[in-house]
Amino acid sequence: MFACSTLIPIPLVLLTHEISSKSRKEDKSVPLRYKGRPNENVKLNDVSYRSWRLGSLYENGASDCISENPGSQRQSVNSNNVPFEPIDTSSTVNLISSDKPKKDNKGKEFPTELTMSLQYLPPSDGNIIGKLVIGIEALSGLPPKQYSSVLEPYVALNIVKLSWTNRKKEKLHSFRTRGVRHTASPIYRETFVVADVKPHEVKEWTLEIIAYDHDRYANHTELCALRVPLKEVKKLFQSPEIHLLNYQMKQSYQEFGNILLGISYLPTAERLTINIMRLCNLKFQPAVANLSKFNPYVRVLMLNGKTGRKMKKKKTKFLKATAQPEYNEVLTFDLTHNQLDHVQFLVILCSKVILDESPNCDHPSDSEESVNSYKKSQDIFIGKVALGKGVRGPTERMHWFSVLQNPRKIVSSWHTLK
Repeated sequence: MFACSTLIPIPLVLLTHEISSKSRKEDKSVPLRYKGRPNENVKLNDVSYRSWRLGSLYENGASDCISENPGSQRQSVNSNNVPFEPIDTSSTVNLISSDKPKKDNKGKEFPTELTMSLQYLPPSDGNIIGKLVIGIEALSGLPPKQYSSVLEPYVALNIVKLSWTNRKKEKLHSFRTRGVRHTASPIYRETFVVADVKPHEVKEWTLEIIAYDHDRYANHTELCALRVPLKEVKKLFQSPEIHLLNYQMKQSYQEFGNILLGISYLPTAERLTINIMRLCNLKFQPAVANLSKFNPYVRVLMLNGKTGRKMKKKKTKFLKATAQPEYNEVLTFDLTHNQLDHVQFLVILCSKVILDESPNCDHPSDSEESVNSYKKSQDIFIGKVALGKGVRGPTERMHWFSVLQNPRKIVSSWHTLK
């Protein structure tokens, strides 16, 4: 009897181990997140609909997971009144764990180097006034664009003086170089002269140098910045020669707020819907003077991911004087399956400039025929986010891949406007 009691648990243990091993093999899937970060090596065919239903898209379960949440989506409104394939709203896909957006992790650093020249010409012939000559020579190693389009970098130079009484800086002079297209290492060789300056005044000045990317579709992007106090350039006042200097610029991470987007692709109808839900934490100043003049709306451009050329554009209605706009408005784009790997969407927050007061605050979405009409608009661009294959940013890429892997389902996620 002692031998029988010791032999019975052995096959049970082996059977339990065999079943658990088989279940682990069957449930094996490719995670979209690895060690708390998005897995950029995931392929579209690596994730099946069955694995999503089992909740195995993410390894960390409750936080930042794809989950069913039927009550989180509001009723959508089709601004174009176009019939489209019904979306299965019984289960929606959320890439957010709470109502509050999370800040994006800083991406890869790009070491940008600035080559500039400084020269101070002292007074001559009894004149106590001198000249300051500033030369912007070249940049190298600029960070790439958010989406597939060519860089057109230029440099903005501001000469400021810090007031110690009220701790505010006073802008004395402003200059700007020309833009150079199709390069991340532009050569400028431009010189700016400030005349009638005394040596003790120059020592109180600081050079603020900012590299921008000229964006023809949205707000210009601040790429990197540098501050040079002239009092620290000792050799500037020791000799009137041209001094060539090299500086490492700090990469900029400007953020203008957060936007919640719900996106769905309907493969049978070959149609993509973008639900502009709501925005928060908006930073519209100093582009807009005050809240009373801030009339936000969202413009969406469909671009060719290879050439960067715009293909279609749509926009929402605008709201008057609100810092927390809620739209819940759906913009629809006809998109074939073959175009999914080649298109990118640029979502732009704008502020409408109202020249004459009108009781009607709604304006229809632009047609394809008027795709170039916004060039003559006086509207102000606040911030943007790019979606699609090949865009920068793990959150943007993860959102796009999730839309393709979950057809007919609304995939919602917060994004940072830049």
